[in-house]
Amino acid sequence: MRSVERHGWRGFHAMMAGTMRLVLLAVTLWLSLPFLAYAQSDGSGGPLLDRLTTEVIKAVFPGITRVEMVEDEGPTAAAAFRNEEMAGYIFSTLDVLRAPGYSSTPFDVVAGVGLDGRITGAVVLFHREPYLLNDDRRTGQLVTFLDALSGLEGRLGAAGGIDPSFVAGATISARAMRNAVLESAGMVLGFRTELVVVTEPTIDTVNFKPMSAEELAAMGALARARITNADLAVAMERAGLGDYLPEIPTVGGPADLYADIVFGYANPPKIGRNGVAGETFDQLVNGTPDGTMAIYAGSLGGLFDHRGARFNNLSAGLLLERISVAQGGQTWRFHKPDVIFSRGRIADLLLLPSDAQFDPMQPWSAQIHASARLPDGSLKQFVLADLDYSLPHQLILMPPPDLSYVWAEPWIESKTEIAILCLALLTLTGILFFQGALSRRRKLHRWVRDGFLLFTLVWIGWIASAQLSIVHVINYIKAPFSNLGLGFYLAEPLIVILSVYTAISLILLGRGVFCGWLCPFGALQELLARVGRALRLPQWNPPERLQRHMWLGKYASLSLILVLVFTAPDAAAVAQEIEPFKTAITAMFVRGLPYVLYAMLLLAIGLFTERAFCRFLCPLGATLAILDRLHLIDMLKRRPECGNPCHLCERSCPVRAIESSGKIIMAECFQCLDCQVEYYDDRRCPPLAKMRKQLERAKKGPAPVRPAVVTAKAAP
Repeated sequence: MRSVERHGWRGFHAMMAGTMRLVLLAVTLWLSLPFLAYAQSDGSGGPLLDRLTTEVIKAVFPGITRVEMVEDEGPTAAAAFRNEEMAGYIFSTLDVLRAPGYSSTPFDVVAGVGLDGRITGAVVLFHREPYLLNDDRRTGQLVTFLDALSGLEGRLGAAGGIDPSFVAGATISARAMRNAVLESAGMVLGFRTELVVVTEPTIDTVNFKPMSAEELAAMGALARARITNADLAVAMERAGLGDYLPEIPTVGGPADLYADIVFGYANPPKIGRNGVAGETFDQLVNGTPDGTMAIYAGSLGGLFDHRGARFNNLSAGLLLERISVAQGGQTWRFHKPDVIFSRGRIADLLLLPSDAQFDPMQPWSAQIHASARLPDGSLKQFVLADLDYSLPHQLILMPPPDLSYVWAEPWIESKTEIAILCLALLTLTGILFFQGALSRRRKLHRWVRDGFLLFTLVWIGWIASAQLSIVHVINYIKAPFSNLGLGFYLAEPLIVILSVYTAISLILLGRGVFCGWLCPFGALQELLARVGRALRLPQWNPPERLQRHMWLGKYASLSLILVLVFTAPDAAAVAQEIEPFKTAITAMFVRGLPYVLYAMLLLAIGLFTERAFCRFLCPLGATLAILDRLHLIDMLKRRPECGNPCHLCERSCPVRAIESSGKIIMAECFQCLDCQVEYYDDRRCPPLAKMRKQLERAKKGPAPVRPAVVTAKAAP
């Protein structure tokens, strides 16, 4: 304000005009830098062995001592050895699939897969993903996301890991990299091994890996009951036997171990073969009829084991009285002929009857029974522990997904966000359809307008990260030239919905629906401009002639980006940073200092000139302004007096999209409806105010005529 007081409004206007020219010049120089710094990089990477540095090998396949290229006709891969024993393969998604990311440029993720079919690690070496470039926060999230692929089954569609939405704002890139790693692993391993391919969910009875009981229990492959003396006392009290002694006496204090028993489905080798001796598991595989199912039961410690002593007793029917298994209302007890005992371990394979209606892929439970000795010497049985069990997904082989429907995954995951966005767009449609009724109520219009802008900024922008940008336009343009299918267009649900709504509204009403209501960065600028006016900061708008020249800035930025996209993709990625959307919206200012300073500069200018970036620099705005020429309906009303003699709407338009002639330039209009509020205000709109006064006079009727009073003069 002191500057205005010192130099007057003319000086302030000159100062702002000079500032805007400097900003435009600086941005132009910035856009020129890619030509100077540009070095073509297509991400080809060279031979795989050259990319496998010590650090990369350590990250993707820990414990490997050497690698060597595999010379065959299969997908490119390097064999990984641990000492002299082969452990798996290392491969690159760029060599195997050349899978494109969101930028439509193939990325390079190097990963390892063990001979058991599990991913051992993955790191990204190259990408051009627009929402990951120069973003340390998201890059860190991507590293964590790829690290979580370790242990997943090497096939597209494998369950587990971290949801791609973890890499907020770059979900499509994260999902594409994950799918490429899993699919490439399946191709690399499937070509060189007898990899099991199934057409329906099938229990993995092929793959084996040495694992301890603790590892299996941690994975969920074993249900474990560690029972202390105190737990035993609680179980007996619950059974009403607290005054009696257990059949197997306790030793030590309440915290000492009484029993440590594990159960699991035995047919997968990772469970059965790790639980019993090798020859014992071979009896199940080769010595029983096909389709025989078994339960693994093992005792790891404590005085109480799962067998008991009566399975050798004919009078007891050779019953293993301490074990029962239940599922779906059926209960199975086991006798000695039903058991394959393991030599040297207290671990057994309990064979289920051939006619048992048992489904190992459905939950089941195992009960541990103990007995208390009554005063008459008899034994009374009670439940010591009840274990619930479900076979973990790592032990279930899944068929490859139908690739034509891979795009449906993000739509299913985002159903809540989709519902919120659709409700918001339905609300906006109502606002635009009933804009006349809304514009007649100045205060209501202001509340609705500011409320929707706040929703656009906070939810669409900062929470859902659904900021449309020139990046999306470029990717949609490039997709047909990159042989990308329909799935590419459908991979980002919120962006797809916004794009379709924007296209329809653009054809019907013009550019202003998206730019004025649905652009989070535009909403941020407008809300900050309101703050600036509330603080009585001086406002500047260029004269009409200068403004027409400044509008060309956004078309220049669009033209340069389009040229670079097809001639110098690396430079285009830099040029696209003219949009501060990634910094201010999707990254919420958590980026490098130059990007944050640039975004803050644009927002600071917006305090004095509303939506300066949208009007003079935005390449997306330029795209929509060009297409605005196609719009079919003009819903903004005008009167013959608009522009001559009345200039009220022209002065009230915050972005000066109304010419002095009174015509609205729809390509520059943000459809804020401010001019419509003035149009319907019979206190401010001169033609309407004149009509209102005439009606008020007509209602009062003509003024009453007073009779003339004649005063007689007195005679002299």
